[in-house]
Amino acid sequence: MSHPLRFLNKITLALLALFAFVTAHAQQGVTPLNPPQPVENDGKVEVLEFFAYGCSHCANLEPSLEAWVKKQPAHVNFKRVPSPARLMGIDSTVLYYSLEALGQLDRLHGKIFIAAHRDKVILGSPAILNEWLEKNGVDPKKYEEVQKSFSVSSKVMRARKMIEDYKVRSTPMFIVNGRFQVLEQANGGPTALFATIDQLIANARSAPKAAAGK
Repeated sequence: MSHPLRFLNKITLALLALFAFVTAHAQQGVTPLNPPQPVENDGKVEVLEFFAYGCSHCANLEPSLEAWVKKQPAHVNFKRVPSPARLMGIDSTVLYYSLEALGQLDRLHGKIFIAAHRDKVILGSPAILNEWLEKNGVDPKKYEEVQKSFSVSSKVMRARKMIEDYKVRSTPMFIVNGRFQVLEQANGGPTALFATIDQLIANARSAPKAAAGK
């Protein structure tokens, strides 16, 4: 059995390494979340992206984000959280969770960014949104029904509360394991952004191992 002081030293070193990393990257958009938010105790590292469909930064980042997500190992639990901010008039929370309920989210998520920002489709207009949905294989009547459902309404309310709890002031914003905010705009592009997030994930993984004496 390892000596208790050895456990303490490992924990201390892991925490010091994490503190040094956050301090060094403070000017690059990494900010400790105060207070930290709870995450599932399932051995995975949670990464949240707060976004809005009307956000040009989110639209520009989406292809790089998709590529990054596809490369993530099983111990990373990535989730998107739509912001209620009506950028370009688009209600991202209702649109996101309604398409999710209809089983159409994975197919249309990226296309929404393209339609709004490249093709200049005014998705903030209900009539134009319904027309766009129909062209993309979604029955507007079913969409209107599901967006009023209890399930969608509950998820919309939860997203709004998360925006407050995680102190989201701009998008895209990433939260790593309920403890660190990472801003895309302050990281000098997607490559630096995802390198920062990858390092925070690695730090989050190393801290429990140090505590366990592994």
